[in-house]
Amino acid sequence: MKESLNKQISTVIGDRNIVEKLTDNKIEFLYDLCDYSRMELSEKGLNNNQINKIIVSLQLQGFDLKPNHAKKNALVFNN
Repeated sequence: MKESLNKQISTVIGDRNIVEKLTDNKIEFLYDLCDYSRMELSEKGLNNNQINKIIVSLQLQGFDLKPNHAKKNALVFNN
């Protein structure tokens, strides 16, 4: 399983636009990608459709994104 985390994202994610956005943000390996949440990826410029494709690609490899944290939720954070 550890070997899978060292795969480059380009071998797992087939969409070239997604791969370019990720590599522009210095996310090159699955290990790096799994350290991001959906919200953090959207802050990096990825849209919801692209993030969904990433999630499906990761799940096919047996991985997932980092869960969102309540402190990032503006409604919870501001109260």
